[in-house]
Amino acid sequence: MNDINENASAHDQRMEKVIHNYLTMETSYALLINGPRGIGKTFFIKDRVIQNIKKVKVFHDQRKSYIPVYISLYGIKSIDEVYTLLAIELIPWLKNKDVKVGLSVGKLVVRGLLNFKSGGDVDHYLKDMAATSKNAIDTKNFVMIFDDLDRISGTLEVGEIIGFVNSLVEHENNKILVIADEEHLKENKNYIAVKEKTIGTIIEYSATTSHNYDAIISSKYKAANRPYYDYLVILKEEILHWFEVTDTKNLRTLIYFLQHFQEIFSRVHFQLNLKDYDPGSMGFKKLKTILLFVLAVSIEFKKGSISYQQQRGLNDMKAINELLHLAWLKDMFTDHLRSQQPQGPRSAEKSYKENFLDAFYSGKDYDYYPSIFNFITGGDAFDTEGLLAQLKRNFDDKIYRPSPQDMVYQQLAEPGVLNLSNEEYIKLTGELLTYAVKGSYPLDRYLSVLYYLERYPEIKQYDISKEAAKLMKGVKGNQQKFQYDDNLTSKFGIEKDRPNYQHFLALFRALNEVNNSIKTAQIASFRADLFQEFKYDKDLFYQKCEELNWDTPIFAHWDFTAFQEHFQVMPSAEIPRFSRFLKNRFETALIKERLEYFFIENLYNKVQKIDTTREVTMRDIVIKKLGMVLNDIIEKNYTFKKV
Repeated sequence: MNDINENASAHDQRMEKVIHNYLTMETSYALLINGPRGIGKTFFIKDRVIQNIKKVKVFHDQRKSYIPVYISLYGIKSIDEVYTLLAIELIPWLKNKDVKVGLSVGKLVVRGLLNFKSGGDVDHYLKDMAATSKNAIDTKNFVMIFDDLDRISGTLEVGEIIGFVNSLVEHENNKILVIADEEHLKENKNYIAVKEKTIGTIIEYSATTSHNYDAIISSKYKAANRPYYDYLVILKEEILHWFEVTDTKNLRTLIYFLQHFQEIFSRVHFQLNLKDYDPGSMGFKKLKTILLFVLAVSIEFKKGSISYQQQRGLNDMKAINELLHLAWLKDMFTDHLRSQQPQGPRSAEKSYKENFLDAFYSGKDYDYYPSIFNFITGGDAFDTEGLLAQLKRNFDDKIYRPSPQDMVYQQLAEPGVLNLSNEEYIKLTGELLTYAVKGSYPLDRYLSVLYYLERYPEIKQYDISKEAAKLMKGVKGNQQKFQYDDNLTSKFGIEKDRPNYQHFLALFRALNEVNNSIKTAQIASFRADLFQEFKYDKDLFYQKCEELNWDTPIFAHWDFTAFQEHFQVMPSAEIPRFSRFLKNRFETALIKERLEYFFIENLYNKVQKIDTTREVTMRDIVIKKLGMVLNDIIEKNYTFKKV
């Protein structure tokens, strides 16, 4: 922080200067970095501040430089857990034979170790500590950063955390940075009561999306995926434009978009012939079409406006393009109509689709890409071939062309069917049945198909019981072709006294049986995908889990052997976060599926097998804590034990 980054935004430079000033002057208070959740406070600290802290000389001893210690308080349930997390961060200094450690550091570590019976002989760690040695590392040498103060568990009073911070800054003159969203703390009377005594300076952090964008793509992709990085540089203004016009300031949304767009880009980069950066090339035009759809779906998904099962009509490409055409006509004639007619009452509130189009597709053609939508919303793995095939269709012919089966269905719809000759009607109903048996229609059309077959027995007499059986067999045999319909159960309007009611009802039950099977398969696939994210991108895993219902049995279909292999190589520092995740997740919700209980039980049995004959390690300590959490979960779900 001695040399402020000249490439940073003016806002970030001011923040760095304030933090640098705090570290280089006599203080007895903590510094609070305040800002809305998701705006990028943590990224700013990890990307910029932590590295710069290491360059600043300790105020009380200019021979040394500060040592940053970062602690996330997310989900913390007791003040003892804070001491434990500090112990994990500080204990390496105790074991370093070349470093003398002062008692102030040792006391913090001891309190953390005492939470574990397996903490070992505390005196063994403390015997060589210097109480007053000038060369010893003191707590004053550390800059302690406490993140997520507003996200601690409801079982821990925020005043306890602030009280602990106050004991450090008031009596030890330690440098403490606290990160929080005060909006979520302002109703807490205990926080308000102790804040004034402990928090001396408050920095208001505001979004600097442009600089964050540069920092993120440089750190994540410049070396790892240079073609992707180069295109992100070219497309920067366009990407940031959509974040600006939709007032999207959450940095997690930007990171989520970049992660998913990278996967899509990497899969289609060579197929789109993106060898150069010619904005007039067809490959670049296709890439921009993909980019806009990925951006739109990512922003709306992270806002909670859509989900895999709640597409809210975005998949109805024909209807949406009709809306766009009507909007274009309206814009064309608005001035003329205003001059000809008096101002009428306000129009009805716009639908979600209309607002979506206003935000992202005003003046543009709309293309729906199911392979992208399903991937972004977590419903399916990315289908590369499906996207490439659709891109070819969309760019070869932008005019909507219904499929052959849709054309047959439309010709049999009323009132157009009345214009058909008997021969045409017989031919089309035969084709309709053939397509339906092959699974070529959405599930919600099959009742209409059966109705079309029974409608005019005077022209063509079908055996409805046999045709219903054919349709049921076709639906069950082609389950992989259908998409889940969240509203299918509400789409049965056949009256009981109607002819062939029992056949319609049997078909409807078969449709729902297949629909439920599709949902079950999708859930299993989603859980399997979650395991891959747990292995390779834990931030994304925990983020996705936050968006699920608390009782979603995410571990029910995980391969325990594969999980165990990953757990054995998982860094020890990641285990406390996993422990807190399990503790929070199962605190209020009971396990619903037996397979999930078996997963928890198997993990508990594995972590219990610690070799107590050797020297205790930090990994032993964090695994011991995990075992305690797992035991609590098992005891709470005692009903599974009885079976």
